[in-house]
Amino acid sequence: MNKKMNYVTFIMAGIRNKPGRNLATVFCFAFIAANIFSGQFLLSGAVGGVERGISRMGADHIVVPVQYLITTGYTGGASTGAIVSVNPSVFRVNKSIMDITGNISGVAETSPQLYILTLELPELSSSPVSIFGIDPDSDFTIQPWLQQPLNAPLKRGEVIIGKDIDREVLSSISVKNHTYTVAGRLDSTQSAADTTIYMGMDDAYVLAAAEGVVSRTVSPILPGDISAVFVRDSPGENPDTVGSRLRKAFSSSDSAGKIAVINRHFTLTPVSHDIQDIPALLLIISAFVILAALPLIALIAAMVAHERQREIGLLKAMGAQRKVVFFLVIAESLVLAATGGIAGVSVSLIAFSLANMQGLLNSALQVSFRMPAPADIGQMAGLALFAVIAIGSVSSLWPAYRSSTMNPYDAIRLNRG
Repeated sequence: MNKKMNYVTFIMAGIRNKPGRNLATVFCFAFIAANIFSGQFLLSGAVGGVERGISRMGADHIVVPVQYLITTGYTGGASTGAIVSVNPSVFRVNKSIMDITGNISGVAETSPQLYILTLELPELSSSPVSIFGIDPDSDFTIQPWLQQPLNAPLKRGEVIIGKDIDREVLSSISVKNHTYTVAGRLDSTQSAADTTIYMGMDDAYVLAAAEGVVSRTVSPILPGDISAVFVRDSPGENPDTVGSRLRKAFSSSDSAGKIAVINRHFTLTPVSHDIQDIPALLLIISAFVILAALPLIALIAAMVAHERQREIGLLKAMGAQRKVVFFLVIAESLVLAATGGIAGVSVSLIAFSLANMQGLLNSALQVSFRMPAPADIGQMAGLALFAVIAIGSVSSLWPAYRSSTMNPYDAIRLNRG
């Protein structure tokens, strides 16, 4: 019985002394942490899903040879869907036109594609399989559709395959006696991209030069040839205005009459701006949750301090200094806050993970929910824990101060019953 009681032992003894009250306090902190974490988690996942959807809308314009309009049955006007991949066409232009498109005001990105050939490959797909070349470094239309991001940039001898190609990642594909490794698979695009194989431009030119790949009835594919240039506008630019600038630039160049520009018929700029405003709204909501929780936790802390007046009075009567009493009250509140915060965040994360596995979050939020990255989840959890610990600290300051300054005799006498 002569064992010395340290701070930790005293704090834990105080918590065990009133298990019901302290469990209720922990529940309050857990509820606050769960609300803060849940709001961030759900909004982040919803925003991630919307942003992925926007990134998958492809190009705002495609620049193609004028013959493309005839061979593909294009009737004029703007494209009514996402511009992800150019339609198969044997007409090509030189990639030097990218120098013109890249210098147009309002153009943010450009990337080429090259159609090589279409094959019947029953071992890969019941539908004809098209082969395209892309520039992995500048591509912004195909790689956003990957089921999983590539571990490294697409290299020589590697390909990306559409959803309906019967091969798995890291397996091999043979095309005209050329063997490639599958580096990635696309999600379903509900388009011809689902039965397409995409390779880097260097591999595309090598394949095109092989005997029997390009029909003798059409011009051969030479290094530097491309089928189309995909163009993405800068944020805030009007697609019709940029499209007009592209047409004007080509009409006054050596390519006059040889190049056509196809626009996408809709813009997602307002949606992008709305998404950018969501984090600020989230911080405001979190601030309101914290402010609303402060009075409740402060009341609980005051009640705890009042219940323990006799205990604190005895401590001071035995010589405990004011700073020791102040520290003990604050520390007990912090332990309860941290415990509740960890419990609230953990339960929320487990619940959301299970719900996402079952697809419940997609249906509940009416958007394609995208699980936040582990680093982002860690930041959300850290913010929620910081918030509840801050609430616990601030709300217990006054009770801690009152407890440390009370007269020991009065504290014992008022709570003698």
